[in-house]
Amino acid sequence: MMNKIVELIINMEEFEFEDLGVEIMSLVDKPAIEVNWMAFSEEQDDFNEHVLKIAQEVGETINPEDVIYIDGKLDEFASVGDYLQGARALDALEGLDPSTPAELRYRYAGPAGQRTFCATLKALNKSYSREDITRMNRFNPGFGARGSNSYSVFEYKGGPNCNHYWEEMLQFNNGTRNVLVSLGPATGSAGETNNSSEPSPDGSVSNNAYLMSKHWSFSTDDQMIVTGPSMIPLALIPRKDELGNTFHVYFSKDTVQKIAKKFLEDNNTHNTDINHDDNIVNENTLLESWIVSDPKMDKATGLGFDVPEGTWMVSYKINNEETWNQIKEGKLNGFSVTGNFLEIVQKD
Repeated sequence: MMNKIVELIINMEEFEFEDLGVEIMSLVDKPAIEVNWMAFSEEQDDFNEHVLKIAQEVGETINPEDVIYIDGKLDEFASVGDYLQGARALDALEGLDPSTPAELRYRYAGPAGQRTFCATLKALNKSYSREDITRMNRFNPGFGARGSNSYSVFEYKGGPNCNHYWEEMLQFNNGTRNVLVSLGPATGSAGETNNSSEPSPDGSVSNNAYLMSKHWSFSTDDQMIVTGPSMIPLALIPRKDELGNTFHVYFSKDTVQKIAKKFLEDNNTHNTDINHDDNIVNENTLLESWIVSDPKMDKATGLGFDVPEGTWMVSYKINNEETWNQIKEGKLNGFSVTGNFLEIVQKD
């Protein structure tokens, strides 16, 4: 049985109420509309655990005692060590049938990892087949690019703003020793970072901050911008009355549009707080505010969101380092509005 449903409005026919509407845009850990804008969430943690478990089970450890690694991109040897490695490789491959096919392998490459996912995958120091990496993927509704149901570790590596890439290698085996010849970054986006400020040797793709339809998009540290839905029309939002009973509220498309317009007219755009704590600050800047009119063509869809017509989207420049760090760490995950509204209880 559905609990009581209440429509929230800010005007009644020809009557306008100056004190009604949205006063504060709150940055919250659990958005009431249940659409986040943060790229790292509990779903991400669960996904990381899945990937790293598979990564530990498959692949081959690159042990210097058993594996000879050669940088095949070098035009000439730069040190005695390079010569020695080359000599060891030639010795290991002596007598190997020239027609023996090489096996294509991949290694997670790039700088020292800061995220647990990247740091762990690098520390494993393994070479993987393409099939091994595919096993790390997972059916994960809404978590892939443009809201798809699977996440490609090969294509997207560690996710938004990741500065790692997959290194492609040829592996030869003489029965006792492996020789790995590095070909450099893999072809395509797999061999490019998701962070333009720290590109791989083959460059970078757009920072892939918009991979998940249910998570807000956010920029790199130099921009400190977050974008996401603040209100979604007809979305049922759970609430509790004074007796602790659950009921649901919603806003119509027309009301959402009126609220967005009044929010700008009342000059409330700089009013933000965290988790509705009423500690209002004016330091963050509203950069964009728009109503989604055509979901198929709207900018929100281009950013990876799957929201209906009438959704109120906003983009804020965060001007506080501590707040920005909470966003990056996943402690803040979306927008939520604070305001005053009239209630209309819906009949069965």
